[in-house]
Amino acid sequence: MQEPIIVSDPLSLHRAVQNLSQQPAIAIDTESNSLHAYHEQVCLIQISTSEEDYLIDPLALKDLSGLKPVLADSAIQKIFHAGDYDIACLKRDFNFSFVNLFDTMLAATALAEPNLGLSGLVEKYLHVTLEKKFQRADWGARPLKPEMLAYAQADSHYLIALRDALVPLLKEKDRLSILLEDSEALGLLTPAMKNHEENLWRIKGVINLKPRTLSLLQALNHTRELLASAANLPIFKIISDQALIEIAQTEPKFIEELSLLPSLSRGQVRRFGQKIMTTVDHWREKPAEIHRPRNGRLSAEQIERHERLSEWRKLQGIAEGVPSNVIMPKELLDSLTSHPANSLGELKQLMNLTPTRFERYGRQILTILKEENQ
Repeated sequence: MQEPIIVSDPLSLHRAVQNLSQQPAIAIDTESNSLHAYHEQVCLIQISTSEEDYLIDPLALKDLSGLKPVLADSAIQKIFHAGDYDIACLKRDFNFSFVNLFDTMLAATALAEPNLGLSGLVEKYLHVTLEKKFQRADWGARPLKPEMLAYAQADSHYLIALRDALVPLLKEKDRLSILLEDSEALGLLTPAMKNHEENLWRIKGVINLKPRTLSLLQALNHTRELLASAANLPIFKIISDQALIEIAQTEPKFIEELSLLPSLSRGQVRRFGQKIMTTVDHWREKPAEIHRPRNGRLSAEQIERHERLSEWRKLQGIAEGVPSNVIMPKELLDSLTSHPANSLGELKQLMNLTPTRFERYGRQILTILKEENQ
């Protein structure tokens, strides 16, 4: 790889946009700080052409709207690898929209590749070994080390060449049209990532707890959120879910009891013990009532329909030598489970984002959907 072009001021961004807007294809990746901040954000955007690599610093640039026309240009193919997370973050932080996509992980899935990771695919098809050690780095820190910049550059640098290696194989197996449809749906249907929100029901292990324990857990979780926000750290770096549950289950009356809990370290007791005990004491005076959220459970008919469709796509995948989600993606499976079609016309509308699948499998799917009425 040659030296990347660092984009950290309006003039360099303008020059980058001018070049990118003339390209037939660009490769995109991002780095965020989800492991190091209370509210994660995109901290670096890597965009590569066939000749140059741009490292765009959104922490230094206040306005990235100049990139919007490039990303929304249907004449420029945008290449991602497992792009759902990148797209969700870019939509959240910059309100970008995406058309004409090619996702190399989806392509590898359509080819029944056993290893879907970027490193494995680049090594197999391009004979290049990628560095992995900065996957958990703090990308919000500045300045970024040269070796981190090189790591980030590589994640977009090889994507165009990887696409070029996969396209002939997709054509050979008659999977290219399905791959392009799935990639396009990725850009259209992936919602913007939500900012972190306090949510009791995301705590691992919460489902089977008794109401009284849930009430204290909610109070403790709120305290953890306040501590994490003040320190600008992810909540797991303050106190683990398991430690919160242990505190809620034991209802300690003295701070010394916290040191006996297996999931709470001495350092955590020293830093947060008083806050925890204050929370427990206030809760004990006035425990809040907890109402469990209603589960959107499937009806018996929907469960049966889901099982029939799942079995069909599994067997069809075996017959074609591909994973079942290549035959019918989970999103389509869920959609047909909830909204079954009664005619080919209705099914065509439900499968409007994947017309190739409709042409290949539409009649089989409709037959399965009609079985419940027989």
